[in-house]
Amino acid sequence: MKYLLSVLFVSLSFIGLSAQSEVEFLEAFGQSDMTVVTSLLSEKVTLCIEDDVKELSKTEAIKKLNAFVADQHISKKKILHNGTASDKGSSYKVARIITASGTYRVFAYSELNGTVSSIKEIRIDKM
Repeated sequence: MKYLLSVLFVSLSFIGLSAQSEVEFLEAFGQSDMTVVTSLLSEKVTLCIEDDVKELSKTEAIKKLNAFVADQHISKKKILHNGTASDKGSSYKVARIITASGTYRVFAYSELNGTVSSIKEIRIDKM
């Protein structure tokens, strides 16, 4: 019985890890906390800001995200919806952010690699 409970706990922990990285990312991004954002990104990130799609290194993605945050001055954020793959290996969250120049939809997709979940794709579109 203890073994079964241990397996269940570990399995649920992995599910939680997969879903947490997008929430942490969106919270940190909404607060312009690029230190936390950096820690959550994969080494390669697909970044799309208003139809400008690029496959970037973590460093390049952070530069672009920093520029966006500096230009936009995020004032509010709200997580709208989410989803998880049936195998629990990937998940996404969608948020709305309000900035000085308008409202944006932010999509964050992460994948679980072993026990570590990292953000692989970020899309930011004006609503």
